[in-house]
Amino acid sequence: MNADAKETVRNAAMTHGVVSEDPEALLRGTGWRVPVAIFREAGARLWSDDAFGLAGNVAFRALLALFPFLIFTSSMTAFIGDKSMASDLISFLIAIVPTALVEPIVSEVQEVMTVQRGGVLSVGILLTVWFAVGGVDGVRVGLNRAYGIRETRSVVVLYTTQVVMVVLASLVLVVVGYLLVLAPRAGSWLHVLVPGFDPAAVTVRLVRYPAAALILIVSLFAAHVFLPARRTRFSSIWPGVVFTVAVWSLLTALFSFYLSNFADYSSYYAGLAGIVAALYFMYLAALVLLFGGELNRAVRIRRLARALRQ
Repeated sequence: MNADAKETVRNAAMTHGVVSEDPEALLRGTGWRVPVAIFREAGARLWSDDAFGLAGNVAFRALLALFPFLIFTSSMTAFIGDKSMASDLISFLIAIVPTALVEPIVSEVQEVMTVQRGGVLSVGILLTVWFAVGGVDGVRVGLNRAYGIRETRSVVVLYTTQVVMVVLASLVLVVVGYLLVLAPRAGSWLHVLVPGFDPAAVTVRLVRYPAAALILIVSLFAAHVFLPARRTRFSSIWPGVVFTVAVWSLLTALFSFYLSNFADYSSYYAGLAGIVAALYFMYLAALVLLFGGELNRAVRIRRLARALRQ
């Protein structure tokens, strides 16, 4: 094979799967053109993969899974700890969500998390786990689409993985419940070790946002690692995770400001205004999550192009 033929084959391999109309900047660009090309490719993939419709599916299934997941978490909390921890956990979850978004459904959240139920292994709780798995499954489908992966796992392996994800997420929140109980006591312990330390300085408010950020980051990494049908290296995951966390933080602030100052869903949806607002927010959040997966795929294409050139 002569040099021209080899170059043609290499270019065909490099441009295979690229959606952008002008892939040159993505494959061979330098400097500021590279991040622009990566985001352009991710945006084009978002459109070509029908992520806008898929984000609606993820948001709808996540909203359906929200209350069953909270029911399961409250039962786990009562089973492992005590009922007072459930109240602390409710306050924690409500505090880390924008007030304008969570206020319409606070009473419903409090009701589902404080009603006494049979236990973690009752038929009702098993059904709630089944519904909660639906939300995880929506994310799985979205990430598989974003990474361009065809699902090859068996149904048993698939649903076992998703049930484990739901149970582990609940256990993480139970651990948070314990931390909320221990936080005020930690100040007293530190005061014993360091007499000059003010025990009142350690409060639930102090650990609220670091704990929420840690839970969010770990959850995103777990979703990108375990939900798609193919394992991906850490170096190929972190760009999308960092982007998702940053944009979600900005989205939360902007959406809260929008609801407080401009939105008037009650004039259109009456008593369903809170649910519609939550569904709309989940739709935007799901779209950002899928874009994070598309961003990772665009970064991977860039790295493969560099490897082929070398």
